[in-house]
Amino acid sequence: MANPFPLGVQLWSVKNELSKDVDATLKAVADTGFSVVETAGYDPGSRTIFGMPPKIFLDKLKHFDFNWVSAHIPAPVENIERALDDFAITGIKYLVASMYPDPGRTPDDYRRIAEQYNHIGLAAKASGIQFGYHNHHFEFDALHGEKPFEILLNNTDPEGVVFEMDMGWVVQSGNDPLEFIKKYPGRFPLWHLRDVDQNGQSVNAGEGVVDFHSVFQHKKEAGFIYGIIETPSAAADGLERVAACYKYFEKQQW
Repeated sequence: MANPFPLGVQLWSVKNELSKDVDATLKAVADTGFSVVETAGYDPGSRTIFGMPPKIFLDKLKHFDFNWVSAHIPAPVENIERALDDFAITGIKYLVASMYPDPGRTPDDYRRIAEQYNHIGLAAKASGIQFGYHNHHFEFDALHGEKPFEILLNNTDPEGVVFEMDMGWVVQSGNDPLEFIKKYPGRFPLWHLRDVDQNGQSVNAGEGVVDFHSVFQHKKEAGFIYGIIETPSAAADGLERVAACYKYFEKQQW
């Protein structure tokens, strides 16, 4: 059965397998049925991803007929030009950043970060790439009545900064992805299709509490383009997990 929507995989889910044998792992991912991939692990110091320059890694992906659509990068302002130089030649569509939690951040800090992201978004656009932000759970903890996630949404230019909504983190934080899709239509072209159980632990898609069916009824409103499966990167059975998630989404009729 053909996938009812563009279904990809975050290769960080199988980073343990990739560290042992890149080619064998990519072949296994391709054999599962994936044709779209997203990456993480870019090192701006060595300018490598999985130990290779992005252009060399692209050649490996092309060998297995993958479409590399997105890459997660560390995105302090001083690194962005280097990352753009490295990734512009790969043809990817999105560069995505995220943050670690910091209990010392204030709402004004998040507004300053949003302004930095606006500048990064402009630089990325000039290189033919869309810049995006990937949430975790802490962005939903209110600070003086404001959710950092909404501060970022409200203070970034929709043309320059998009969002990759991680469904698992949103639900784990006690929130509903649909709340933000309806309030900020068109801002979420990328989705991380990560499921969690009632305790917030990652599980295979369809085994947890994330209501993917309801969310997918609003994919047009969200501006949805790519759904990216992600499973725990520390898992020893990463390939089995992403294959199980693929099978779950493959049989859906959304």
